Amino acid sequence: MIITIDGPSGTGKSTVAKGVAKKLGFTFFDTGAMYRSLAWLVLKEKIDPQNQSQVEELVSRFQFEIRSSAHGERHYFVCGTDVTHDIRTQAISMAASQIAIYPLIREEMVKIQRRFGHSVDAVFEGRDMGTVVFPDADLKIFLTAKAEVRAQRRYRELSHKFPDHALSFEAVLKEIQERDETDSTRSISPLKKAANALVIDTSDLTAQQVIDKIVRIKPKRRYPKMKLSYKWVYWLARLFFKCFFRLKVYGLEHFRPGAAVVAANHTSFFDPPVLSISCPEEVHFLARGSLFEAPLLGRLIQGLNAHPVSRGVSDAAIFRDMIALLQQGKKLLLFPEGKRSATGELLPLERGLAFLVHKAECCVIPAYIQGAYQAWPRGRKFPKLFGKITVVFGSAIEWENGPDKKAMQARITDLTQEAIRNLKEWLESGARGSPP
Repeated sequence: MIITIDGPSGTGKSTVAKGVAKKLGFTFFDTGAMYRSLAWLVLKEKIDPQNQSQVEELVSRFQFEIRSSAHGERHYFVCGTDVTHDIRTQAISMAASQIAIYPLIREEMVKIQRRFGHSVDAVFEGRDMGTVVFPDADLKIFLTAKAEVRAQRRYRELSHKFPDHALSFEAVLKEIQERDETDSTRSISPLKKAANALVIDTSDLTAQQVIDKIVRIKPKRRYPKMKLSYKWVYWLARLFFKCFFRLKVYGLEHFRPGAAVVAANHTSFFDPPVLSISCPEEVHFLARGSLFEAPLLGRLIQGLNAHPVSRGVSDAAIFRDMIALLQQGKKLLLFPEGKRSATGELLPLERGLAFLVHKAECCVIPAYIQGAYQAWPRGRKFPKLFGKITVVFGSAIEWENGPDKKAMQARITDLTQEAIRNLKEWLESGARGSPP
């Protein structure tokens, strides 16, 4: 889920965004830190921030990561280097302001913001979050306040930070008014309220009052509508597995809009339908043509968007079909072990997963299925009725562009295998808290 908080300077956006994120257990995304991190790389490479062409060339090598420490502290990494403290200097601030005006840089930064935003529940604050970066955000807030009130807040803040500097309220007010004019009239991503944003005037409210107001109106998670035929099969199959196998699903908070490969372990014929009905939205998967010949299973998987693969079809043709689905923004189920496990244990992943993710430039949602092997193990003609099946979804794994595509593909494979293993351990250790 994505919440955007926009508004002019001095309305309390950062304080409110951090408070809302903490209250809801969401991630707060500091967009300024991202621009500062690129500015750090610009200065490290000894590039003049005013040299637009060199800055734009450098952005293709900009690898940005956010990691959390064991104590929950956020650290920013550029090309593997922790820059969390280095990006807070005045030189970095000035360089960040300069490079932020370049259209290509803003375009690339928006891509990064969307990549992070669609991987977790997050709160984004800025001036164009709800209009440009996340026009489909689940909740859009636009904070406003009288210019005199914002100037007074800014004046108190600066007086506290720089007690020895001579400041006047009138100068701060003039700066606020000029900045409002600049932000509202600039050609690239101007400050404006999204048509469907909720306006909150913070002039006479404390930050905590604004935070509480936003938390109270947080919307429910939205998923795309299922087509009627899919919906009927989905709920009938879900009822079947709930009644006979006590189906339990964890980790739905990790689902996000758009294309993704849902990658899971594979031990049973039950895996595709069980995984399909555990997802909160329509998904697609490829299945051997022979499975459609089984009366009950064939109708079930056909109703759940299974696409038959005939014998003799080349791997290239199969990959083209899967890539086409992903490029249409669909979710695709995949069992990257390549075959059903004969023992129920996890098998090494094949390389096809990483190739798909690379070509479609989408994310992977790891999943682990427990109990399907006991219900319908390999070699058994019919399933056993009554048992327990559990599905757990993990955090999305993002595809990252880099100079060495083979290395990036190997990384996706390793991260997915590790994620499925971690989900298995999380489930077996008691399923406490949120899945990793």
